[in-house]
Formats: sequence, structure tokens, C-alpha cells
Amino acid sequence: MSYASEDRERAATLARALEASGWSVWWDRKIVAGHAFDQAIERELDTARSVVVLWSASSVASEWVKNEAAAAAERGVLVPALIERVKMPLEFRRKQTADLVDWTGDATHEGFQRLCAGIAERVGRSSAPSPPPAPAASTPWQRSRRGLLLASVVAAIILGLGATWLLSRPAPAPVSSSTAGHVDLADLASGVYYGGVIADAKGSSRSDVTVTVTKVSPRRVRITSDYERLGTVEVELTRAGDGIQGAGGDTTFLLELEKQPPALSYNPHGDVVYSGRKE
Repeated sequence: MSYASEDRERAATLARALEASGWSVWWDRKIVAGHAFDQAIERELDTARSVVVLWSASSVASEWVKNEAAAAAERGVLVPALIERVKMPLEFRRKQTADLVDWTGDATHEGFQRLCAGIAERVGRSSAPSPPPAPAASTPWQRSRRGLLLASVVAAIILGLGATWLLSRPAPAPVSSSTAGHVDLADLASGVYYGGVIADAKGSSRSDVTVTVTKVSPRRVRITSDYERLGTVEVELTRAGDGIQGAGGDTTFLLELEKQPPALSYNPHGDVVYSGRKE
């Protein structure tokens, strides 16, 4: 799925709906740490049996999205969808396009059904998967935000520790003084970390980046950096196996204490992936 970064919440909602309908969906939130964005995306574009492109005011102005759409059209696997009332780039206007402008997650929506039919045609299925039950009543963008936050946290955990490590550990639980070994988690995490940005949704990788973790309370830290894109974030901490991780929110903080020196994987708001070692 190709989209502009400004439309990430809409993309997350659509990805969940397509997966619930039985499709296997790949989008840039699934890029593994250490893989270059352009190489990973190019590989997926070359192998995907269908490429869904979301057209909006932001994406029609994005050279990146237009290039991805052109590559998909050249292979005959392009399935375009409108999520805003915009004029699509000239070379794609003759393509039959699914209308998702007023779509809020309903699997029975005509535009969503047209999209599924288009995907089915590209991948060689006789029909699209049966739609799931209609979603429970709630604010549409509340649903999309919950899905986005969950996707960001899961993706970042996989980036930092690897799927095998994650699945082998029990779910994290609040820390008591006994499980923390009478040492505040914030004290264990505090310090200066040296490393680099290994993935950035809106930029390139960057080396020689310093991250400073400062204690705010026994289980809360403030994270700052000399790199503006990482910003300043406060995170509540909890135990995670042999390490420490952030307890909820859209920022992932994973500290592997068993490594010497301790290794930090940090992903503020799901946009920038940082990896570093404690000084």
C-alpha cells in the first residue's frame, strides 16, 4: 500500500480492514530495523501482486507516491483509491478508481467493495473475500487512532528486539519494588546513549546521534536528543523480560539491560527509529 505520510491514519484503518477481509497487506510500517526504506519498498513493489495507492491532496504532490504508482502501473498491478476529492496525476486518471472519500471502516461500503474486487482481479482470485461484520459503533477516527497506536508499538517492538524475542516473553506487568530489585527503573534507564537514526518516515538515516534519558520519577523518564526529529518525550517504564520498555502510548522505548553496554531502541510517535548504546 502506497500513501503520503500525512494520510497514515487512513492507511492504518484501510490496512486493518483489508487484513480482516483475508488479504495480506504490506506497508512501510513493516520495514525492519536496519533495512533502507527505498530498498525495502522497491523490493515489495517488484513482488506485490497488487499495489493499492491512496490519492489525496498530499499524495498527488508526493513524487515518492507517484513513482510507486507508476511502477505498479507498469507491472499492471495498480489499484488506485481516492480518499480525498482531488484531481489525480494525469497518467493515472484513466484507471478505474475506488471511491473511499466517505469511507469510515465499513466493510460493506460500495467503495471498499470495489477496492477489494480490484485487488481480487489483480491477484487472480474469482472474487474478493467475504466482508467481516460491521464495526462496533464508535467514532471512526478513534478506531483508526487505536489501530495506528497498536501498529506503531508492535512494529517498533519488532524493530528493537526481533519477533522471536518478543513472542518468547510474557506480557509486561507493572513493576513492584521486589521485581525491580529495589532500584528505580528510571535510574537504570537514565544516562547518555550514542548511536544513530536507522529509519525515518520523512527523512534519511543519520549517524552520531546522542539521546539523553533523564529521571522524572521512579518509573518515568524524559528523553531528549541533539537531533531535532527525535524531539522531547516523557515515557512511563515497565519491566519486559530482561529489559525495560515503555508502558503504553505511541512512543516505543526498549532497553536491553543484558547487553553490555545496554542497548536502546527508541521510536518516538512511530516516525523515527533510533538505536544506540549507553555511554
